Amino acid sequence: MASDRILRLSAAAFAVLFTIVVAIGYVPGWYTMVGHERKLFGLFMLMPLDDITHGITALAALVAAWRGAAACRLFFTAFGWYYALDAIFFLTNGFVNDLPWLDDIMLNLPHVLISTAMLSLVYLRLPFGAAAAAPAGRVSAA
Repeated sequence: MASDRILRLSAAAFAVLFTIVVAIGYVPGWYTMVGHERKLFGLFMLMPLDDITHGITALAALVAAWRGAAACRLFFTAFGWYYALDAIFFLTNGFVNDLPWLDDIMLNLPHVLISTAMLSLVYLRLPFGAAAAAPAGRVSAA
C-alpha cells in the first residue's frame, strides 16, 4: 500500500480538487442555465446535489488528510467505491438513454478516473519510499 505520507498528501490534493470542482461550477461564462440546473462547459449538467456530493467529498478528504493514514484509507475506499458505482450506474444507463454511448463514456470519464485513482491508492502496492524497500533482515541477491 502507498506510504502514509503519500496517502495524506493525496487526500489533501483530492480536497483541493473537489473544492475547485464545486467552485468552477459558478464561474460566469463557464456555465449556462438549463431550467433550474447549470450546464458546465456545455457538457456536464450540475444540480445542487452534485455540489453537495463534491463538497462533502472535499470536506471528507480534508478531514482524512488531517486525521492520518488510516482515515485516508477509509476515505479512499468509501469514496473510491462511491464514484466507481456512480460511473457504472451512469455508463449502464447509456444503453437506454437517448445520448450516443460515446457521449456517456466521455461524460462519466472523470468519475472513472477519480475512482481508479482513489482505489489504486488503497489496493495497489505502489513503489513509494519505504514501502518499496526490502523487509529488514533480508538481503537481495545481485
